[in-house]
Amino acid sequence: MEIEKTEKYIAVHGDFKVLSSAVYNGGFGSAKTILNLNVSKDFKGNAFELFDSFAEERDLVGGEIVGMMTAVAMNNARIKEKEDVTAIITAGISKRSKSTVNIILLVNKNLSQSAMANAMIIATEAKTAAFFDLDMHDEKGDLFTSDSTDSVVVACYGYGEGVKEELFAGKATKLGKLIYEVVREGVKDALFYHDKLRMDRPILTRLEERGIYLEDMVSTALELYVPVEGEVGKEELKKRLEETIKKECSDVNVALLLAAAFRLDDEEIRKGRAGEAGEADAACIVADELIGIDIAEYIGGKKALFNFFYYDTRKPGILSELGVFMDDAIGGLIAGCMSKMLG
Repeated sequence: MEIEKTEKYIAVHGDFKVLSSAVYNGGFGSAKTILNLNVSKDFKGNAFELFDSFAEERDLVGGEIVGMMTAVAMNNARIKEKEDVTAIITAGISKRSKSTVNIILLVNKNLSQSAMANAMIIATEAKTAAFFDLDMHDEKGDLFTSDSTDSVVVACYGYGEGVKEELFAGKATKLGKLIYEVVREGVKDALFYHDKLRMDRPILTRLEERGIYLEDMVSTALELYVPVEGEVGKEELKKRLEETIKKECSDVNVALLLAAAFRLDDEEIRKGRAGEAGEADAACIVADELIGIDIAEYIGGKKALFNFFYYDTRKPGILSELGVFMDDAIGGLIAGCMSKMLG
């Protein structure tokens, strides 16, 4: 088994038994080359003609190639290896809910067809777990699981006459556990190299991914601002407020309270786990106000408590558009920062 990596493609050469969802010669069969080919982001050509042309240019047999394609640069591909498992992964996101993840899973075992199906399932589960680790959600707020162009290839090269056939490769087996670990880490690694997407990215970045931007928070805060003689002008105040919000959001406690708020909106309110009261933001639910109060007072002290209620009751700007917990959390952040700045 030999891995060839260039700027335009990654090819794995050998003698493989393959099960795949690849666009070119997908399904169950055999192959001499597993290919992940780079294409432009706006590629609208014929995929079959593309792979046929590639094979002809390199004196390869088209019927012996299993091929995938991606717009992700090959230099961002990650190769992860543990014992009998090697994963070659390209992954990239163009938007929060758009991604292409191609996985070539090379197994130095003689897997049965059902075991290969196990391996494909495990690889897909591990990819989804990596998205969960990275807090990736789709445009509706649900956990992002995959894109329509994702492909997985399971290729066995450790087979032949007299080699024992492995009947199982689920997570209860050592091999299944290895596949899960390698793919989960490989997908996160690939997304970091391509998009700098890391698990500990700043809370302001994670808020932006949910459509909550710094400039909107600033404009919301200033909607209720009443100038006092002797204070700085509005433009200067805007700059100071931006810096204050950035600074306070770098505090781990503020970040964790904000993360708790959007988790509660994402996982409890939107999923209906709080029942009808949660959907209606009923008066009996005060946990959202408690988070807002905690953020406000932590940043700006007792004065910020009254400022919080000022924003919470009027809900200017983006506060009127946010969920049950996020409107109070952002309201608390704004109130705390304004109070801290203006005393």
